[in-house]
Amino acid sequence: MNVLEFIGLHKNERIIYLDLLKNGASTAVDISKRTRIHRPNTYDALRKLIDRGFISQTKTPLKNLFQAMEVERIRHYIDQKKQEIEEIIPEIHELSRKVTQKEDILITKGTFGAREALLDLLKQKKEIKVFGSSKQAVEVIGMGFLRDFHKERIKMKIKMLHIYNIDAADRIKHLNRLKYTQARHLSRDYDSIITTLICGDTVLIFVYGPSISVITIKQQEIADTYSRYFDVMWKQTR
Repeated sequence: MNVLEFIGLHKNERIIYLDLLKNGASTAVDISKRTRIHRPNTYDALRKLIDRGFISQTKTPLKNLFQAMEVERIRHYIDQKKQEIEEIIPEIHELSRKVTQKEDILITKGTFGAREALLDLLKQKKEIKVFGSSKQAVEVIGMGFLRDFHKERIKMKIKMLHIYNIDAADRIKHLNRLKYTQARHLSRDYDSIITTLICGDTVLIFVYGPSISVITIKQQEIADTYSRYFDVMWKQTR
């Protein structure tokens, strides 16, 4: 469900929440078996869902049961986040008013920041080059968001060149069916755990960990250097 992705639930959290809605109160073992998510990852997702208030836990002498809260809880969660945003907007305006110099390097964390950084690239209306892309990158950013991103990019006729890790063959085939898009891969020796994007005077570096970190560099000389590095690798792609 795109709405669950929109409010920030990761893939395992979405799968488990929907499984509990369908099957009712269940143990972690049962959830793990039904969803085929490894048990440690199941417990991790359950803990996060409990923290967000999307599921409840009932402890009995024999077992712990997890139950999905009513679907209406999603609307309440969104309303709460909207209220929190409204409360901090005046402070953000005040902070931005006091800024007197734009920083050349910015570091942000989280999926929201990564998505905003990608959308900012479209404002430059220039070719985008990216290397070090992987299946993990697609999962973290979100397939729904990437679909809309490419739709808008293509509408703006912005060309995008991708160099993916070798494990993303299906993603490469999909991208090569899109307009203004080319995707290739290098040998496994060049696989990367970070994703780098170059567009105009901007370089974005996505670092994947417990949460995604984004390093934004706005310097034309650095962007040109990365762009030349990309061009060398592109000649070696398949």
